[in-house]
Amino acid sequence: MSLFLAVDGGATITRAGLYAADGTLLREAAGAPCNPVEYGVDACVSVLLSLSRILAENTVAARISDHNTGGFAAGISGAKQEALRDEIARAVCRKMPVARAAVTDDLHPILYANAGACDALLVIAGTGSSVLAQAADGRSVIVGGRGRLFGDEGSAYQIAVTGLRAASYAVDGMGRDTRLAAALPFAAGVETFAGLVSWSASASKQQVAALASTVDALAAEGDAVARECVVEQAQRLAEQTSAALGRLAMPRTAACYLNGGVFSQSGLFLDAFRGALARRWPEAKPEFPRLLGHRAVLALAMTQAQLPEWVSVHAYDSADGEAAAESGEDAASTRSRDVPVAFTDRAVCLDRLTAIRIVEEMNREDKRVAEVVARGAPEIARAIEAVVQAFGRGGRLIYVGAGTSGRLGVLDAAECTPTFGVPRDKVIAVIAGGSRAIVESVEGAEDDVEQAVKDIDSIAPGVCARDVVVGIAASGRTPYTLAALHRARAKGAGSVLLCCNPMQESVADVTIALETGAEVLPGSTRLKAGTATKMVLNMISTGALALSGYVYEGRMAGVRPTNSKLRGRAIGIVRDLTGLSSSDAERMLQAAGGSIPVAMIMARKGTDAASAASLLEKAGGRLREALEKD
Repeated sequence: MSLFLAVDGGATITRAGLYAADGTLLREAAGAPCNPVEYGVDACVSVLLSLSRILAENTVAARISDHNTGGFAAGISGAKQEALRDEIARAVCRKMPVARAAVTDDLHPILYANAGACDALLVIAGTGSSVLAQAADGRSVIVGGRGRLFGDEGSAYQIAVTGLRAASYAVDGMGRDTRLAAALPFAAGVETFAGLVSWSASASKQQVAALASTVDALAAEGDAVARECVVEQAQRLAEQTSAALGRLAMPRTAACYLNGGVFSQSGLFLDAFRGALARRWPEAKPEFPRLLGHRAVLALAMTQAQLPEWVSVHAYDSADGEAAAESGEDAASTRSRDVPVAFTDRAVCLDRLTAIRIVEEMNREDKRVAEVVARGAPEIARAIEAVVQAFGRGGRLIYVGAGTSGRLGVLDAAECTPTFGVPRDKVIAVIAGGSRAIVESVEGAEDDVEQAVKDIDSIAPGVCARDVVVGIAASGRTPYTLAALHRARAKGAGSVLLCCNPMQESVADVTIALETGAEVLPGSTRLKAGTATKMVLNMISTGALALSGYVYEGRMAGVRPTNSKLRGRAIGIVRDLTGLSSSDAERMLQAAGGSIPVAMIMARKGTDAASAASLLEKAGGRLREALEKD
């Protein structure tokens, strides 16, 4: 089995992913930064080797000694010079059993993976900053990104430096008072502001950049000086972005991608950047790229085509062995560090951990899920809007899935009626293997494409253009789900694919691809993938029903009081939204037959239950519309 190692060498941390030939992420590892300019080529290569060994731990490996299989690619911060890239690529081929090593900087792979050869820009705001612009004709330019001496405008490092200088001016009586003067020493771990001077003499770029979060926090709390520090750097980065666009005379319809911790962690910075950029480039539509980190680099490791000129490629041959000998490394010592390129897919040996370690390991992975879902927000919103339109046409939301994915669809559909009061045929779910599959595994059901077609055709009334079908498949490749989705599209229905793997081609009108990464128990999609899927289904159904009139003033106006708990909740909703006492709200609800919307209309308009129900029906069940009508 051929495996591929992809490395994202950022300015603060290096992350590596081990992938199967089908693009499945098997295992991840993280290590020290590997910038060859900051730390040297030897240190850079040492980090790469260390990560490769970590990925090989606790696995059953078939070591490859003939260098005929496997691929390696790395996008490394600071590796802009061809000579540096060449040296790293040669060293990798000497020390790892890979057929080919591809090395480039940390910017190009993101554009390569997300935009292909189209006109596009990538704006980085992390520990450092820079702007990469590429034209469709192959030209490219990098603006900024020259390190701390030249400023790194818009970076965490420069935000911190600006904050330190502003605090210094305040301490010396040369500038306005700011809480930065007290907060920054504390964040750096020194007792006084004067102590920052000696601290700065030995502080790394990463340690200085870490202070940016303190500047941003004070800005959010209203410190005017801190706010100016953040906004100023956002504006300067916007200037660089505009300059990059102009240098290549690119069309103003070019795509613009944003990446880096400053963008993702500082709402103030993001808003200020977008505002400043809009003044210079009104057509710009900045967005976060779908493929990031080592997942973006993977395309360079796996492609068989000729790689772009900004990639240094070195293929293994016998000269590498000779080079190792000349440098004092014999073949045996080199082989002893060989990286396994065929592994079992075990990411963590859970059976070797204590109970508390298992909890910690799983919790660490689960923390990433919300961030992954957040990156899919635009596509999730599009799905919600599609379902709202379907409901407006009298259509339905139909979930389709197999296994865990199917069960999650069944769960979400089942909760819609008691939560929102929608008819049971408004949100429905189809699961491979039928109702038996809800409680037990039905072997082969997920591969039965013929049954998928039959299941879609058996839905009554028939699936049509009024409906939206959401296919749920963690892998994005489940035959049953894709066949069902294809059949629904053939009948004119809107389509959404929800998966937890990047998709190269869209098979639906809307594709929500969440890259949740390797599971602590590989192959078990009920873990991170399941959690992410449940979150998105919550958003789709709740968002669509809220926008379709089943939520009023933030309350579950359609909830059906079928038990004592729900009766109490319904009484409270009527009481809070009408100003009635609890006893009067209860009587009104009883007169309305338990319908909160009918009770609300009765109370607001002074009508009887029949008249209120008629008004609600004329408004299509939308309480707000019924209440606002004269």
